Amino acid sequence: MSNIKRTRDQLTQRTVFAVIGVFLFAVLLTVGTVKDRNITETLYSESNIFGRIMGLIGPMPVFAVTVPLAGALVQRSLGCGYGKGAKAVLTAISALLTASLCFLGAKTFTSSDCLDSLIPSTRGNMAVIIPIMLFVFLPLGYAGYRLALKNSDVKLVRRIIMLMIAVTAAYAVQEIIKGTMHRPRPRTVAKNYPGVEFTPWFEKFPYTKELPGKLGIYKDEFASFPSGHSMMSMTAFIGFPALAWIVPAFKGKEHLLAFIGFFFSAAVMFARIIAGAHYLSDVSASGIIMLTVSAVYMLNLKSTYYKEQGGH
Repeated sequence: MSNIKRTRDQLTQRTVFAVIGVFLFAVLLTVGTVKDRNITETLYSESNIFGRIMGLIGPMPVFAVTVPLAGALVQRSLGCGYGKGAKAVLTAISALLTASLCFLGAKTFTSSDCLDSLIPSTRGNMAVIIPIMLFVFLPLGYAGYRLALKNSDVKLVRRIIMLMIAVTAAYAVQEIIKGTMHRPRPRTVAKNYPGVEFTPWFEKFPYTKELPGKLGIYKDEFASFPSGHSMMSMTAFIGFPALAWIVPAFKGKEHLLAFIGFFFSAAVMFARIIAGAHYLSDVSASGIIMLTVSAVYMLNLKSTYYKEQGGH
């Protein structure tokens, strides 16, 4: 069996798994619709260290994948066969993408549900964000650049762009829903703020821009549905296998990497419920969105390998 055919078959298998996952998360969403409050009251533990640690590392897969792949785009832009002007534009765009992802990764790492929950006052602190960006995330981008130098895959750019589009699409859906529903987080409801009550995921909370200031809390406390941590961690299901495009040691291990990513995300989802950051319905909705996007992405990715084999 050729490597291309094996890759196509594995993509088919993972697509089927993603579809099954969508149905399983739909069942969990239904359970959450009925039992969200009861489940949270049973599991919520504000000081649980597992919940805090998983909250810290939960969003990192999306950056561990996209930053080195963006670095690979910089290398391909510099080495493309276009004219000087086009090459300069493409290089600038890919470099800006890499820098933006590095900054966003560092900012996310220091957010209230990540490092700030363990070390207060790191949220939005540029004295913390910039060093993390420079010494953690930028080296990842450079590693991707160096690995791409040794890579001869002519379809690498296309595949990276497809992955970036999939991740961006899932993130956009998440942000639109969050910005529409404004569901209060379980931990916020538990503190009995005036006017802040348990709200089912399908009901829009009467949020106003002035409310967080009046209560003295972050506006993020009204962004429970769907779960951003769950969405970003589930990116690992398609992101970890994508690293095999540039990391030789990962080649042939795409299935293993995908399932490591999936079960890591499941652990993050459970931890987010324990931490009082989300309800079961929040994390389930994120699973549905990300796995649906993943299935579409993998079907499209499979077509690139099909064409590569001449349609056979």
